[in-house]
Amino acid sequence: MIEKIISNLANLKLNSCGIAVSGGSDSMALLHILTDWESAAKPNIYVASIDHGLRSESKSEIEFVKKICEKKRVEHVSLAPVTQLSKAKGNLQDNARSARYELLEKWAISKNLQCILIGHTLDDQEENLLMRFLRGSGVDGLVSMEELVVRNEILWIRPLLKSRKEDLRNYLRNSNYSWIDDPSNFDDKYQRVKVRTLLQQLKSNNIIASNFGKTADHMRRASKLSKETAISSSKSLLSYNGVGQITFEGEKFSKLFEDTQYRILAGIISWFSGVFYKPRFSQLENIHRKIISDRNLAGATLGGTVFKKKSGIVTVMRELASVKEDHLIKNEKFIWDNRWLVTFKSRVQSKLYIKPYGLVSYDNHKIFIDGDFDERALSTIPVILENKIVKFVPFSNLEYDVEVKLLNEEKEFYKFF
Repeated sequence: MIEKIISNLANLKLNSCGIAVSGGSDSMALLHILTDWESAAKPNIYVASIDHGLRSESKSEIEFVKKICEKKRVEHVSLAPVTQLSKAKGNLQDNARSARYELLEKWAISKNLQCILIGHTLDDQEENLLMRFLRGSGVDGLVSMEELVVRNEILWIRPLLKSRKEDLRNYLRNSNYSWIDDPSNFDDKYQRVKVRTLLQQLKSNNIIASNFGKTADHMRRASKLSKETAISSSKSLLSYNGVGQITFEGEKFSKLFEDTQYRILAGIISWFSGVFYKPRFSQLENIHRKIISDRNLAGATLGGTVFKKKSGIVTVMRELASVKEDHLIKNEKFIWDNRWLVTFKSRVQSKLYIKPYGLVSYDNHKIFIDGDFDERALSTIPVILENKIVKFVPFSNLEYDVEVKLLNEEKEFYKFF
């Protein structure tokens, strides 16, 4: 098992890798497999742990990981969300998952890492499949996790996806390596714990066969066909400009396959929000109904995205209220608001901030935007400030030692479909 995992990673010929390590058996096995790998082809390894701020034990778990990394001489960092997830609106687990991926992505970009390794196993694959089936998910929800996926120029890898959790624990035991069990993994108030117990019972009673997970592989092939159909339709349907505003004809949209319509809407929302996971179908269904049925749409929002419709034309843009007002610049390269890649050409010396254009008092500044852009869409582009003085705005006459790039190229945009 270990040799196969290492062989697959070696074939990728990576230079630098980040590993997401919680202290649990799966991620600890991944950490030790990578750090014990002896080869000239071994990539540089960096470790990050996420403190969601939801459990009192999380700090001691991260300290456990940190000490292991110190022994292994691997750089370790603890990452935490800026906002308190317990007070955020929406589903707590969904918010925690989104925050986790966003933190890891920003960390990888700041360290110029080629990839991030995640410790998902075959057991996780089966649990996800059963959970989503019971939830009433469609084809996409029942799709298997991908071993390799690229998002926002970062390669995400799940090297343990064909490994069993118990096999990984046996590897740790045989190597005298320890791990920490998250108490929530045994608390049946969580749906995942209930599903895990149910799955074990179904297997022990021979109701679910050992190849149950292959269903997800079949769904992945069906999803791929559906995705390619939606991408092909989008290329002749959607138009978007430099500030990220998207437009399309409502009537032309309504004539597409219904599945294609939903996939296009979900892809647009995911691109604007930058999150891995698509909105819940019930929410998507509401937006879809308004776009199809309403003659005019003043403004419907979902996932930080605003949909408007006038004279048959649907306009989609980022929701200003969902954009973080002040972002302290700490790194030379990072992604702002999930869609803008900001790269300073030299080291950041002064205290700089980024905020959306629509929240900047720019009346006293001589800023001229080059282009005929909708003011509402323009209000969500990034502005760089120093001591409340505007230093740079994309598409303007201002010059600064920075490059600001919208991640809307075809290779980026369609990854969210």
